[in-house]
Amino acid sequence: MYGYFYSLKQYFSYERKELTGILWTSLTFAFILTAFFKGFLRKPVLLEDTIIFLASAFILVLIAFFVHVSFQKAVAIKLGYKANYTYWLNGVLISLFLSFFSLGYIPFIFPGSVSIEHIPKLRLGKFRYGTNLKDLARVALAGPLVHIILVMIAGIFYFATGAARDGVLFLFILINLFLAVYTCLPIPKIDIPTKIDGGSDGLGIFFFSRTIYALVFCTIVVYAILILFAQVWSFVIAFVLGAIMATVYSIAVEQKN
Repeated sequence: MYGYFYSLKQYFSYERKELTGILWTSLTFAFILTAFFKGFLRKPVLLEDTIIFLASAFILVLIAFFVHVSFQKAVAIKLGYKANYTYWLNGVLISLFLSFFSLGYIPFIFPGSVSIEHIPKLRLGKFRYGTNLKDLARVALAGPLVHIILVMIAGIFYFATGAARDGVLFLFILINLFLAVYTCLPIPKIDIPTKIDGGSDGLGIFFFSRTIYALVFCTIVVYAILILFAQVWSFVIAFVLGAIMATVYSIAVEQKN
């Protein structure tokens, strides 16, 4: 355990480019969420309320993104890698276009991607010395998983304090549910028409195992639906339903093949 904390101290760091990417992604998503909830693209609104909501959303999204990437960096170091976050300019522009085109009704964001490179000193003695899909999937899975953990923690305070559904705490829960689902979408990061440079967390899981991807994606989507529409906060129920869907998917794929 001491060796791991020493590795964290030595290799856990953020480059300026990463922090800039997180800031731009957070600001973009905060703008999109403001357009969705406040509807300033559809109707006249109070400027002061809109600015306050935008600032609150930006801070909450920034916290969620920072925890997301930090957790992935920590998991990567545990496996012997260094993780780096890069935002996707084309994805940000597409997200903004969807928001303006739908008059704010589509609150989507492509949350960038995390790439890993092995640290020779930490990979010594490891089976399959270089980067492999299994480790990439583990790091990728840490992203959406941390949003679920944040929802659970925020949910405890939400019920304990009796917070309103239009309050800051529930907004933080919504943001993490959105990000958990969006990061699970298997979207490639295409910089030019013929080049794929990384992709979403979901893409890393999808390439490793279709069945595991189906389990993770279905569980997270069901969990979000249960909370938003049925006010059921049980992750166990979501996991069971997700496992059933993943099993049906696996059987259907096997029969097809």
